[in-house]
Amino acid sequence: IALLIASLDNDELDLEAYQDELDDMVSEVLVNIPKGAAEIEKLETLQKYLFTEGGFHGSRTDYYNRSNSYINEVIDDREGIPITLSALYMELARQLGLKMAGIGLPGHFVVAQLRGKNEPQLIDVYEGAKLLTRKDAVEIVRNIAGIPLQNAHLEPVDNRAIIVRMLRNLIGVSNDNEPPETVLRYLNTLTLLQP
Repeated sequence: IALLIASLDNDELDLEAYQDELDDMVSEVLVNIPKGAAEIEKLETLQKYLFTEGGFHGSRTDYYNRSNSYINEVIDDREGIPITLSALYMELARQLGLKMAGIGLPGHFVVAQLRGKNEPQLIDVYEGAKLLTRKDAVEIVRNIAGIPLQNAHLEPVDNRAIIVRMLRNLIGVSNDNEPPETVLRYLNTLTLLQP
């Protein structure tokens, strides 16, 4: 679904080619996962594939560049913001049989591996898929948003909420030099999703 956001500004985007690329990435990760591997082994293999070997990383010098909000460009450049890196990570993890959810912390998007009755494992994909504790999440929210962490902040968000947040990011990085039609495309799409 996140690929569709990129098509708002690039109507020639080959969605099928990027879907094929995602499938290839899953196949490459699966080659390195032994049969009957535990979930933690799958996570470690995915982390190594994306961040150690693949060079994916959080954007530091050009964070507010619109490219960081488009999954296709994140795949091409191996660089993104928390929400786009998380969307990519969750898609790959789901195809590896892991139950994942997006967690929309105020000011910083992370992922949770859902583990049945056990506490979900928070993962900061922007920081190379670093495993987080609740205390880490408290600190992140305090440092970025300047507010205390609430239990509601740790609730999983659905795909619609992720797309809405991505659109709001694009509206936020649009500036006065942009033609009004650019922002209007994002606003119209946002209105469809969230009247």
